[in-house]
Order: sequence, then structure tokens, then C-alpha cells
Amino acid sequence: MGNIISFKDDSICISNGATDVFINLIALSGSELAKTDSEKRLIIRISEKDQNTVGMGTVGFDISEMIWNRKTFLNDRAFLVKVIENAETGFCWEKLDYKPNKEIILPVLKKFKEMLLSMTENDIKDEELQEWLKETPKCDFSRCKKHNTLLTFCGCQVCNN
Repeated sequence: MGNIISFKDDSICISNGATDVFINLIALSGSELAKTDSEKRLIIRISEKDQNTVGMGTVGFDISEMIWNRKTFLNDRAFLVKVIENAETGFCWEKLDYKPNKEIILPVLKKFKEMLLSMTENDIKDEELQEWLKETPKCDFSRCKKHNTLLTFCGCQVCNN
């Protein structure tokens, strides 16, 4: 079992273990870089893909179904690309209690970045943001005291690993 991250006809098939590493790296890098509410919400939404809380093999997603905001799309996409580029360099890896396998995780990060860059504003599913905002308790953008990651309803993605 594993997870699939997709966009249109493209996808990343990723093992459960690599999914945890991928989400951890996005959570760590993104939490450090996020400045706007929109950027913070994107990192929280990705961090909610916490297999240790919601179940192994159940956290795959389509990039177009992330909680994009048309008004901030270009800036938010650029932000996520920067998050990935920092993660590729080892940014915040020292906060993990393990060493990610570069041969496995770097191609995943690269492919995710390519898929993000191919997305346009026309691909946004507006209802995703509205549903998430309606279903998610008010975000106060609290952070984990140990990892400085933005907390989700699951707590800290990195601590949960």
C-alpha cells in the first residue's frame, strides 16, 4: 500500500514511509517560510495528511484539490516551490530524528515541484478552500514547541511520526 499524489495525467506513487518523510519535510520547511495566512493554511492542509492519525495509505491527494485561493495563487505556488527547493537542500532536516534517504525523497520532491509548476489558476477547485474553511476550526496558527511546525487538528506532523 502507498499513496498517490496526482495532477491531471501525472502522478507520484509513493510508499507510506516516503509519504511520511515528504510530508515532514514540507511541514518543516513550509512552517519556517510561511508568512501569510494563505501560505500557512497550505502548509497546515498538507500537514493534515498525517498517516499516523488518519491511516496508512489514505493521504494521497490531487494538487488541484489543495486549498488554493485564486487571489493569491501565483504567490502561493511560488511559495510552495520555494518550500520544496529548501527541502531539497536539507533545510530543517536536522530537526528530524532520522536521516531521509536522498535517493528516494529527492525525486519525489522534484516531481511534486514539476507538477506544481504545471498548474494554472484555471485548475483550481474553488470549493476546496471554502469546504476546508467551513470544516476546520478557526486556525490560530499555533506551532509545535519542539519542531516549530504549524499544528493541525492532528497536532504536529513530525511529533506524530
